Amino acid sequence: MRFFLADVETTGIKVDDSVCEIAWCEISEDLERINQGYSLINPGKPIHYAASAVNGITDEMVASSPTLEEYMEAENYPLHGDDVVLIAHSASFDYRFLKSYMSESAKVLCTLKLARRLYPDAENHKQATLAAMLGVKVSREKAHGADGDLSVLLQILKRMCKDSECSLTELLHIQAIPRKIVTMPFGKHKGQKLSSLPASYVKWVLSEVKNLDEDLRIALSAI
Repeated sequence: MRFFLADVETTGIKVDDSVCEIAWCEISEDLERINQGYSLINPGKPIHYAASAVNGITDEMVASSPTLEEYMEAENYPLHGDDVVLIAHSASFDYRFLKSYMSESAKVLCTLKLARRLYPDAENHKQATLAAMLGVKVSREKAHGADGDLSVLLQILKRMCKDSECSLTELLHIQAIPRKIVTMPFGKHKGQKLSSLPASYVKWVLSEVKNLDEDLRIALSAI
């Protein structure tokens, strides 16, 4: 398998938003960089002010940058291949924007899912929180940028392999093991046992909460 870390910054978080920055790197089983790439991307639409406030990218900065298609073509479509594993934090988000450049058989390794299994007592499992908890160095100048986030992600991944005593391939198997969730992790019923939640609330969470953790969905559906 070929392992690729990737991070994208986007014009917003809606389904019709686009990439305005990308960073990626291929790593070996020993977690050493093999190849890498980075670019600002012309998204073909304005960057929402809320997104710009976080990632620091403006319309002027990307005006002369390549489109994502142009960049991927110039890089010879690095993420395409049947043996590719895409690694990202909250990987479903990055995958949504990159899947057009990946094989249908490619696998995804989500460090957010892994963190919930490996560090269940963390205050939360955001990448910045994990970095602080694990003593990972974060460049303030590159915070919230795709290349800075990627550097942090690689350091977190190394700690995950060390703490779990597992290889990258083994982490794929760990990710697939459902977590046993017994208490509600968020909302007005946070900390309450799932078995005692009001049926109407469970129905609402299952139908209305977007990007619901899959293990929590399974646990709630079993009530």
